[in-house]
Amino acid sequence: MTDVLSSHWQQQSHNRTTNPTSTTRSNYRRTLPHDYSQKLNVSRKITVFRNGDRYFAGKQFSITPQRYSSLGQLLQDLSSTVDLPYGVRRLFTPKSGSEVTDVQILKDGASYVCASFEPFQKLDYNTQMVPKGTFNIEQG
Repeated sequence: MTDVLSSHWQQQSHNRTTNPTSTTRSNYRRTLPHDYSQKLNVSRKITVFRNGDRYFAGKQFSITPQRYSSLGQLLQDLSSTVDLPYGVRRLFTPKSGSEVTDVQILKDGASYVCASFEPFQKLDYNTQMVPKGTFNIEQG
């Protein structure tokens, strides 16, 4: 029985030293697919609205992964772009009103609602309201 085991181990060790693929597997490193790594570096454009302001047309904002690695950095820049009394502290999705907690969640071409400390106010943010007024048209 020892002869069978020893011959098996000798054959295994012989295969490891003569088989070139076994040495390259130890140096093999997994990499991301090319198209996936490009998706991580693509800038995304979003439209932001003010919470509860149906007359605010929205502002386009470009997000790059190099510039905004955390949500705090994005909220700080949004505070200088969107005029809110206490700055932008929270970001919501316009349909469900769920709060955005990570920059990676933001989608290209999507709309979001900026708020300070107040709760989310459900409005149709994607359609801009025109203020109603009366106009006198004189025909002469």
